[in-house]
Amino acid sequence: MNNRLMWVLESKGLLASEQCGFRKNRSTADHLVRFDSYIRNAFAKKEHVLAIFFDLEKAYDTTWKHGILSDLYDLDFRGHLPTFIDGFLSHRLFQVRAGSTLSDTYEQEMGVPQGSILSPVLFSLKINNIVKSVLKGSEASLFVDDFALCIRAKFLPHAQRLMQLCVNSVQDWISNNGFKFSTSKTVCMHFCNQRNHFAEPSILLDKTPIKVVSEAKFLGVVFDRTLSYSSHVNYLKTNCLKALDILKVVGHTDWGADQKTLLCLYRALVRSKLDYGCIVYGAASNNI
Repeated sequence: MNNRLMWVLESKGLLASEQCGFRKNRSTADHLVRFDSYIRNAFAKKEHVLAIFFDLEKAYDTTWKHGILSDLYDLDFRGHLPTFIDGFLSHRLFQVRAGSTLSDTYEQEMGVPQGSILSPVLFSLKINNIVKSVLKGSEASLFVDDFALCIRAKFLPHAQRLMQLCVNSVQDWISNNGFKFSTSKTVCMHFCNQRNHFAEPSILLDKTPIKVVSEAKFLGVVFDRTLSYSSHVNYLKTNCLKALDILKVVGHTDWGADQKTLLCLYRALVRSKLDYGCIVYGAASNNI
């Protein structure tokens, strides 16, 4: 059923091009390259870039069941498939176990079942239309529930005004579809390679100012204001040194593992971390 649903969604182009999660031939690297290129193009034109990295509170648990069925209907799904999905989402019961004690049984009123093979696709369907609420001239990135917005402009106040309008539009869509942004975890970044001092942008999310940070992690890569990637390289170094300690423990010359095992551990624990995102952070200067 999952394969059939995904085939229809992909063959008819029903999923937004900005969504790269749980889709064949797409990955986080697509968004990282787009994001990096967008900022570098702005730098080349001496423009300011404002980016907001949103955090959805309990995304899977708060997914609106009726909204999924409504979106399926809007996409012209009829017959047995939506009926099957309706039955799949309805009357699901759960209990909580603490030690050997079970709680009473409750019905799962909201959300998609955790761990089910259909859940990622149904969630992608529900979150899919969020990109339609984004205003023209802005750049949106969506990887499952990781959502980011970018706007660039010659002058910072202009970029700030456009971003506020865009955030208001997205907030309306979120409220109407049963989701909620975490105001404490949602952050804003101002990317600029000019030496002048600029005041911090002020963007409101649900009447609460969004926290402005000097660096933020997006899809596993740490971005800084000037796109130097020094913070990400330091983050990588710290993590990889911890992983190397494991190799030191099992790599004793007398009783340790052989070369093949050590190489296998290195590729799994160290090399994999170095390879991820190198397509963008590889642009860092040689001294970094």
